[in-house]
Amino acid sequence: MEKDLKILVVDDTVTYRQILSKIVSNFKNAELIGTAPNGKIALSKIGLKQPDLVLIDVFMPEMDGLETLARIKKQYPHIDVIMLTGADKEHANLTMKALGAGALDFILKPRGESVDDNIAELQGELSRLVLMARTRKYSRQARSVSGTAPVTKTPPLPLKKTEVKKTEVPEKKTAVKQRIYKGRPDRIDIVAIGVSTGGPNALQEIIPGLDREFPIPLVVVQHMPAMFTASLAARLDTVSSIKVVEGKDGDRLEKGVMYIAPGGLHMIVRRDRLSNKILALSDSPPVNSCRPSVDVLFQSVAKAYGGNVLTAILTGMGNDGVSGVAEICRKGGYSIVQDEKTSVIWGMPGAVADAGEANEIVSLDRMAQRIMAIVKRGQI
Repeated sequence: MEKDLKILVVDDTVTYRQILSKIVSNFKNAELIGTAPNGKIALSKIGLKQPDLVLIDVFMPEMDGLETLARIKKQYPHIDVIMLTGADKEHANLTMKALGAGALDFILKPRGESVDDNIAELQGELSRLVLMARTRKYSRQARSVSGTAPVTKTPPLPLKKTEVKKTEVPEKKTAVKQRIYKGRPDRIDIVAIGVSTGGPNALQEIIPGLDREFPIPLVVVQHMPAMFTASLAARLDTVSSIKVVEGKDGDRLEKGVMYIAPGGLHMIVRRDRLSNKILALSDSPPVNSCRPSVDVLFQSVAKAYGGNVLTAILTGMGNDGVSGVAEICRKGGYSIVQDEKTSVIWGMPGAVADAGEANEIVSLDRMAQRIMAIVKRGQI
């Protein structure tokens, strides 16, 4: 079974091709199979060399990143694509389109004054994403060899049958640990969502499925840099019945509105002098290497709402959200996580399941339905 990840670098800038090539060449268990200055040349090399992962610049002559991505996903749907993008509004909007068209994730091109610092930043980001792509490749190979569902992490321990709804366990029978459950919430006053890699597409499938008259607010952390969350909120708002906005300091939480934490800042919920729930933003240090952090938001939600909370942890790398979900559940909240089969990467939801903090495991296509049922009809 192949374990080396074959990578093609596509960028019209010679300097970036050289930098990225050097970084990739230094990765263990990764192989640089070539470079290309534009999409047309990239497609010809993909046909010959069959990479597992393609790094593509958003803006390029001849054939830009979006068109190249579309052709790759049409001809080679198994190949993962990561976009290389700049940190401005135009890049952010195009990157959101790329994620919607099937890009796995994106990397910001650093703009610091220190070349060494910029290279170190790129190396750190690429290392994380290459690891994820290797995991996905291994999962595909394992599935093709055995005919079973992919394994993207160590399988969790079984849960007692009374702790998870049988109808929500995915077909491959993923199970989760038992946790001590302290009652069930009498009502749900807020929905708190945490998501990372694969999140924009997951949110775009879920949010349009929520009724226009959604009776409570929703707060979301999607791991993204500044500016990109504003583009994501605007994109979701155009396709959804509910209102979707990027959260702002002092916003009063309103029913039927989804507030997405702005990139680069923690978002918390607190009470004002009149006991209204409002948002506050903070540039305090990252938590779980993330800012915004799911844990930071969820822990504040636990303080403001107690146990009258529904949490949903969706696709993403890492374990951000485990502590926050646990704190809400200790107060009597209810927890659902996306299943492994429909997750781009089962890191965050899998970590919650492993910790024994998931009441239900739900496929992406049923997530909106379950949220609506729990919130509006109390079907827990």
